[in-house]
Amino acid sequence: MKYKVTASYTITCIAEVEADTADDAHLQAKTMDGENYEQKELSNWTVQSVELLPENFTEEQQAFMDAYHSNVGSAPSEVVKLFLLNKDHDDFYEDHSEYYSGLADAHGVWEDAKRYFKEAK
Repeated sequence: MKYKVTASYTITCIAEVEADTADDAHLQAKTMDGENYEQKELSNWTVQSVELLPENFTEEQQAFMDAYHSNVGSAPSEVVKLFLLNKDHDDFYEDHSEYYSGLADAHGVWEDAKRYFKEAK
């Protein structure tokens, strides 16, 4: 599986300023260019999101996700992706019971629509 991971980190920078008060120093620091600061450390990695990339899904699965979000859309995108990739619906139900029924019903309608379309040809 391919995932897109978005992360950030904190860069600590230090600058010395001449000022009469802490408020004046703060105001000066806010208006200074970044080049006046010296980088001291990198820390506090934070992973903000992890999402499955579209290339993990067939065109048909992507079409289902688009149709689901356009017409039903009660489950978050990542949950819909997990539903489509999960071969064992019992496992999915244990982790996402609040979304299972709606997703299973929508997927059933999707499968019926495809079957009716093919039969009509």
